Amino acid sequence: MLLALLALPRSGVAQPRGDGDDERERQFVEALRREAPADAERWVALRDARGRAAAELRQAEAQYTAAGTELRSVALPRLTQARRKYAETSLAVLDFLDTRDGRALTSYRDAIRRINGFLEERQRTRAELERLLR
Repeated sequence: MLLALLALPRSGVAQPRGDGDDERERQFVEALRREAPADAERWVALRDARGRAAAELRQAEAQYTAAGTELRSVALPRLTQARRKYAETSLAVLDFLDTRDGRALTSYRDAIRRINGFLEERQRTRAELERLLR
């Protein structure tokens, strides 16, 4: 497992954010605040925890990379712990998004059922009115 952790590509871990990401993030938080303020606060806490974990991971990676071969064994536990923390916080973010998206899907399915009911009712009404015209 340790070798697998060390083999993880750096490109997929702890990427810095760009300006466009910041604007999308702001819009997402504002939408969450309108829908469910508690969810917005939870999201901000999860996002911040993940950001701290990413910063710690980058620092641990830099320390590990800077250490000579004889000192890497000293830096390895911190790097392993930082990777675990980053993975935990990232999973918490994914869990939040999965839960939110699941609720949205349920809401959309309910709306689709209601709309289909309206369409069926209008279709029956249309058939009755067309029958009256004959």
